[in-house]
Amino acid sequence: MKKSLSHYFKIALFYIIFFSIWRALFLLVNFPQDDSISNSDAWPSFFYGLRMDLSIAGYFLIPSLLLHLLFFFYPKKIFRQIDLGIQCFTIIIAILTVAGNVALYHFWNSMINFRALSYLSDPAEIFTSLTGTQSIFLIVGLIAVTTFSIYIFKKWFYISFEKSKEQPVRWSISWVIAAALTIVSVRGGTQMLPMNESLVYYSKNNFLNQSAINPLWHLAYDIYTAGLSNSNPFQQIENNKSGEIMKQLKNVSIEKFPQVLTIEKPNIVIIILESYTADVVKSLGGDKRTDPNLEKFISEGIFFDSIFATGTRTDQGIVSILNGWPATPYHSIMRSSEKSMRLPSLVKTLSLQNYKTSFYYGGESNFSNLDAYCVTQKFDKIISKNNFDANLAKSRWGVADQYLFDFHLQEMSHTNEPFFSTIMTLSNHEPFDVPGPKRIDGSSEPDKFRNSAAYTDACLGDYFSKAKLQSWYKNTLFILVADHGHHLPMKRLILEPDSRRIPLLFFGDVLKPEFRGMKIHTAGGHHDIPSTLLYQLALNTSTYTWSKNLLNPLTRSFATYEFEETIGFIENKKWMVYSYNLNKVVNHSRPISVSETDSLQLKAQCYMQALYGQYQKY
Repeated sequence: MKKSLSHYFKIALFYIIFFSIWRALFLLVNFPQDDSISNSDAWPSFFYGLRMDLSIAGYFLIPSLLLHLLFFFYPKKIFRQIDLGIQCFTIIIAILTVAGNVALYHFWNSMINFRALSYLSDPAEIFTSLTGTQSIFLIVGLIAVTTFSIYIFKKWFYISFEKSKEQPVRWSISWVIAAALTIVSVRGGTQMLPMNESLVYYSKNNFLNQSAINPLWHLAYDIYTAGLSNSNPFQQIENNKSGEIMKQLKNVSIEKFPQVLTIEKPNIVIIILESYTADVVKSLGGDKRTDPNLEKFISEGIFFDSIFATGTRTDQGIVSILNGWPATPYHSIMRSSEKSMRLPSLVKTLSLQNYKTSFYYGGESNFSNLDAYCVTQKFDKIISKNNFDANLAKSRWGVADQYLFDFHLQEMSHTNEPFFSTIMTLSNHEPFDVPGPKRIDGSSEPDKFRNSAAYTDACLGDYFSKAKLQSWYKNTLFILVADHGHHLPMKRLILEPDSRRIPLLFFGDVLKPEFRGMKIHTAGGHHDIPSTLLYQLALNTSTYTWSKNLLNPLTRSFATYEFEETIGFIENKKWMVYSYNLNKVVNHSRPISVSETDSLQLKAQCYMQALYGQYQKY
């Protein structure tokens, strides 16, 4: 009996040690550099995380339990080999997951999840964010760690099945005990509710709670919630009540807004700025060194200073800007051509008004299904990395911003008006390898981010100085907006609104003089661009149901932002973040009353419920 139980105990012990080591590595690599927490605050994560580690270990033991039972009745060598093979394969999956979690948190400020797996269809994107040395180190390191882990497991922890010399009753008792303990481990204990993330939360600091959560458990639950459920996982409010609240949020008593354009049918150029978070924009309280050119444009345009990106990735930002669609939990709608082609689109709307449409990007056209998306949106012209001179200096992501802007100027010089053109920059992206002299000194990651942001700003300055010499410039409205925020350079937490705040600017000679330099304080997202623009063009906006007119003073001032199973809601400078996994508010502004928090939570739940419900219908 003792030897039979040792088989399971030693495998479980291996995984407990394994996850503890990787938890320590996670803390070492990603520990916040500010003074928000101390080293002593992190130690409890090992104790609280043990419960979830045991749960995952229990799942890993289930195949051994079944194979051991078969082996007892049919003592064939093949069952031993299958059991060892399953455990070795499990170790490989575990290493890829926990290592991916360490790296992903560094870049995305979030745990590994279903969305991260969806990006595996573009494996080159993973390595593009790394330097060549980092890529080699990653591959060699993973092979070495995997080989070493399997060696240690086989040598010190794995006990192969042996033909039992015990009486069937004694063996059966030991097997039942092992099975019962495994079930208890899987459930996380004998409490009424089974294992969930709230059982390991121990701090008000989200990073500490995430360090306690087992990455495999989190990923498996995220996959189940996002990928296997046909029901709406965010359905919590009765439909009639939810519908009434959404009606209050969306409805405007009258569309009364100023006409800010001098002409009815201007050219339109949308410039999507990679990762251009508020922390590198002086007018939003950011670094004063990074955006001198953008600041000049802000003083001459209409600046929306309360805009928040609903998502965290470029593919979410593109769809928000061009389709008026907020970021969807778990799934990227841009990656589903069947769904994205059914969205309303500025491209399609303006094409019906005889606009020539184009999309310019210096990177790979297959990034996040971008090429298929642009085709289904019916852009007349799609420009990507392959359209540029191969001799141009390139960053790891593609053609640097200065060459992208120059190419666009050349193209527009022989494009018929009116045109609608989208430019998407890429230089302000990891690993922040921009050409030319340094504009911000320093070798730290935040300083590299600032320097690449300053480079993009310099490219903008050069672009507009040259564009002003073009005949089409005087007839053109420029819209400058970031695709999403970033945790750098201030190392913001992803669930705080400051990490999502981004610039949005309407700029150009087509703005009436009396509106230049105006600042709009209405809270919203970049998915509000379509309605705000189309109302100025006197075009129908009825299909853009998630987009609102930011220039209408009667528009409800609110913003949302999501990250998988959480949603943030901002209204009247108050905000809160609600977690569906924990079924509670996990962060909020201060000061805030209980009634204000409850009101924001209810609106957030209704918004998420309605958004995901519509996503499922597309």
